[in-house]
Amino acid sequence: MIDLNKISVSGKQTKVGKSLTDYVNDSLANTLKKYFDSFISGNVLFSKDTFNFRCEINIHIDSAIFIQGNAGSNDAYGAFNVANEKIKKRLRRYHRKLTDHRLKNRKTLKNLKANQYIIQDPERKNNKESLYDPVIIAESDDIIKTISVSEAIMLMNLKDQNAIFFKNINSKRLNILYRRSDGNIGWVDPKK
Repeated sequence: MIDLNKISVSGKQTKVGKSLTDYVNDSLANTLKKYFDSFISGNVLFSKDTFNFRCEINIHIDSAIFIQGNAGSNDAYGAFNVANEKIKKRLRRYHRKLTDHRLKNRKTLKNLKANQYIIQDPERKNNKESLYDPVIIAESDDIIKTISVSEAIMLMNLKDQNAIFFKNINSKRLNILYRRSDGNIGWVDPKK
């Protein structure tokens, strides 16, 4: 049974009414109950651009499964519906891999701990001094997972990321997958 209390619906510089909150809770519950019995948490954030509403959905299914989707539309319901369809599509596409019983039988792999930094782009500031000493605007701990390339692609698509850093299960080397400007996926696998 899906617990609706785990879904948080909020607005950023806009008010979210009870009817929209109820609609979001029911729709997300229907989306999730088709594939999962429970989940850790869900967060839906509505914001207003100049002329459009923006909806961001973040769902934490399991300790290693985090799904994101976002969309924009001229009304809040439309923005949510498009973002929810993206979530449904990703769940449908990767459900078999997410619930693969062979992964449960695989021996436990060690994950690497790493720090993640977000650095302010020095070219956005016209200050020449910051060009050689960029300001760190965010820092967080992250886990580098030991997974296959196909699992890395799946996680990158589920999280709607442009890149993912992982330890390749076959070669035991650190790899990077990234989304190229032409829409294809690039893979960096350094040699010894």
